[in-house]
Amino acid sequence: MKNIFFLFLAFIAPFLALGQQTVAGSIADAETQKPLSFATLAVEGIPGGTYADEQGRFQLEVPAEGPYTIIAQHVGYEPLKLPVEDNMGELQLQLQSQPILIENILVQGSKVDNAAQSDVILGFARHVSHPKDVGDLFKDTPGFGLVKRGGYAMDPVFRSFRNEQLNVQYDGGVQVMHACPNRMDPITTHVAPEEVERIELIKGPFSVRYGQSMGGVINIITQQPEPAEAFTMGGAAETGYETNGNSKLARLTLNGAGKGYDFTVNGGARDFGNYQNGDGLEIPTAFKSYDYAAKLGFRPAKSHRLQLGWRQSFGRDILHVGLPMDTREDNSSVLSLDYVAKNISPNLYSITFKAFVSSVDHIMSNELRPNFMMTDAVATVDALTAGGKLELSWQPGARSQLYTGLDYRGLARDGSRVRLVKRNMMTGEPLEMPMRFEDLIWQDARLNDIGIFAESRYFLTEKLTLTAGVRLDRVEAEILNPAPDFAELYPGLAKKTEWNTSGNLSADYRLNEHWNTQLALGRGTRTAGMEERFINHFTLGADAYEYVGNPNLRPEANHQVEWSLSRQSERLSVKLSAFYSYITDYITAAVDSTLPRKYMPMEQPRFSRRFRNIDAATQKGFELETTLQLPEHLQLYATAAYTHARNVDWDEPLPEIPPLSATAGLKYERERYSIDFKGRFAADQERIAASFDETRTPGFSVFDLQGHVEPIKGLSVGAAVLNIFDRNYYEHLNRGYRNMPVQGLIFEPGRNVTVFVRCAF
Repeated sequence: MKNIFFLFLAFIAPFLALGQQTVAGSIADAETQKPLSFATLAVEGIPGGTYADEQGRFQLEVPAEGPYTIIAQHVGYEPLKLPVEDNMGELQLQLQSQPILIENILVQGSKVDNAAQSDVILGFARHVSHPKDVGDLFKDTPGFGLVKRGGYAMDPVFRSFRNEQLNVQYDGGVQVMHACPNRMDPITTHVAPEEVERIELIKGPFSVRYGQSMGGVINIITQQPEPAEAFTMGGAAETGYETNGNSKLARLTLNGAGKGYDFTVNGGARDFGNYQNGDGLEIPTAFKSYDYAAKLGFRPAKSHRLQLGWRQSFGRDILHVGLPMDTREDNSSVLSLDYVAKNISPNLYSITFKAFVSSVDHIMSNELRPNFMMTDAVATVDALTAGGKLELSWQPGARSQLYTGLDYRGLARDGSRVRLVKRNMMTGEPLEMPMRFEDLIWQDARLNDIGIFAESRYFLTEKLTLTAGVRLDRVEAEILNPAPDFAELYPGLAKKTEWNTSGNLSADYRLNEHWNTQLALGRGTRTAGMEERFINHFTLGADAYEYVGNPNLRPEANHQVEWSLSRQSERLSVKLSAFYSYITDYITAAVDSTLPRKYMPMEQPRFSRRFRNIDAATQKGFELETTLQLPEHLQLYATAAYTHARNVDWDEPLPEIPPLSATAGLKYERERYSIDFKGRFAADQERIAASFDETRTPGFSVFDLQGHVEPIKGLSVGAAVLNIFDRNYYEHLNRGYRNMPVQGLIFEPGRNVTVFVRCAF
C-alpha cells in the first residue's frame, strides 16, 4: 500500500494546469488615482495569485471561461471582489480606503502575501464530523502527531517539537497556559473546535512578531463578528452524535452588528463516553465539557476598532487512561482586549494593541484508580497568565513594510497534592489514622518574558521578496516557596535572568505564474519551562520515572534552514517543504543515580530523572502536499511527511517522534453536497529512544468515508463512517495505561458512525 501511494504521488506531480488565460490591468487608489504598488490579486477559490508592479500594473492567470471572481487587496484598503462573466479586456481596478478590522492573524491575504514557510490548516470538515478537542484538528496535517492521554487533552507535536517548543496561541496572541504538570489541560482544551475558523502555522523560527518561537507558531483563529452599517442579526445551532462512545454535543451561536458595533455570543456542551477499539475493548476516555464566549466590538471612528472578549470553559470527570490521575474539575477564564488604529500617517500605517489575562483552576484525583485503596490523592493547582503586545506597522516606501513592537508574557503557577495514606506501605494493613502529606507541585513559581522585535519585508522586484527580523527577550524566573528537599538540592536559589536573541532571513521568489519557491534561515530560542525548571519528584511523560527540575538550565536554540517549492493553479496544487535543524543546549531529562525515588521508594524505577542540557540535537525531514482537480467536480489529494531526529550527545533518536505518514483521498464536491473517501497510512516507527523506554510501533492504515448535504439554504447535514474496516491500531505518540487495573495501550476508536447537523439563521 505504501509503494502504491508514492507511485501515485510521482504520477500526478508532472501534471500541468489546463484551461487558463492571462488578463492584464492596473490598480489604483479610488480617490487619488495613485497606483497601488505591489497590491495582491488572485482568483477566488484558486490558490496562488500575483503582485502588481511599482506602477500598479499586473498580469493574472484566470480560467479560460467565466464566471469567476477576482480579489484585489492592498494594506490599508478595503478588499475588492470583481465578478467576471466573460473576457472583459484590460481591467482598471480601484480600491477604497476603509480599513476597520482587527489584524489578529499571522498570515494575511493570499499565498503571495504569506509569511515565510507558513500554512493555513483548514482540513477539519466542520459540517461533517466533530473533533473531541482542538488537538484533534491536527490529526491529518502533514508533519503533526498527537500525544494522547485519553479521549481529551490531545497535544500537537510538530516534527520533533512539542509542549513549549511550539508557541501555541489563539486570535493572534492570547495564551492559556496549563496548570497541570502532566498537561491534562493544554490550550487546545479551552477553545471549542466548532468555534475555530482556521488554524495558521508558521513552520520553524521564521517570524519574531509573536513571541519566542523555536519550533513554530500555531495560531488558532476563532470566528469573528462581521461588521455592518445597518442592524443585522443571525446565528447557528449545531448538534452531533457518534455511536462509538454514545457521544453527544450541542452548540448555539448568536451574532449581530450595526453602525459602529458588532457582537457574537456562543456556548456549547460535550458529553463523550468511553469508546471501543477495533477488538471491542472499552477504553476509559469519557469526559464532559462546557464553554461559552462573547466578543463585543466598537468602531469609535473611521479606521479605529476596539474589541473586548470573554470566555470560560469547564471540564468535568475527565478520564486520562494514559496518566496516573484523572481530572475532577478544570475551569478556565480568559479576558482579552484588542485595539487597532489605521492610516495614522503616510508612513505609519497602523498601531495595534492586545492585552489578555487567563486563569486555570485544575483539580486531579486518583479516586477511580487501583492505588486509591492505599492512598487518597487530590491535587489542586492553578495557573495565571497575563500578557500584551504593542505593534506598529510602517510603510517606509512603496517597496517595503516594517513591523516594530514589544510584547510581554507573565506566568504564575502554584498548588499542591494532598495524600492521605490509608494503609501500611509494607504490610498493606489499614492504618488507624490516615497519614497526611502535602507535596508542593509548582512551589509558587514565576516566569516573565518581555521582548522587543523588528521585522521587515522588502519587495526587491516584482518576483523577489525578502523578509528579515530580529528579536531580543529578557526572561526572569524565580521560585517563591521551594520545598525543603528542592532548596537543599539547589542551595542559594535566587531569581534567574537571561537574555535571548532570535532572528530570521528569508527569500520568496515567484518563478512564474504557477511556481513559487522560498528559502528561509532562522534562529529561535526557547527558555526552559516551569516543569523543566521547578518540578519536584513528579511523574511526567510516558514513563514511570519521577522528574526533578533544574533551575540552572540554559535556553535551547534552534538553528534551522528550510526550503519549499510550490505550484498553484486551477488544476494542480503541489507544495514540498524540506528542513534541517541544529539545536544547541537541547533540554532533555536523564536518569540521575544521586536522586532516589521520593514517593513509594521501593517501587521501580528506583531513581529519578533530572532535566539537563545536552550540547546538540538535530532534525531533518520533509512535508509534501498535492491536490489534482479532475473533471466533473472530482479532486484527488495526498500528503506525506517524515521527521528524522537525533540526540547527538547520546547517539540515539529523540523520543516521541511521529513516524513516516501519508494520506490519500478522493473527493467529489458540488455546491450543495460532497462526499470524501480518505485513507491514512503510518509506517513502523523503529527509530526509538531506548533511554526513554520507548518501544517499536507497528504501522497501520485506516479509511474514512464522510459527506455532507445542504437540502435547504442554511441547513447542513454531515455524516461519516470513521475507521470503516474496524481496524485495531494505536499511534506512536499514544501513552500506555497508567495506574489502571489492567495494563495496555491506548488504542484508537474502532468503527464509528457520526452525524452532525448545523442550522444557520
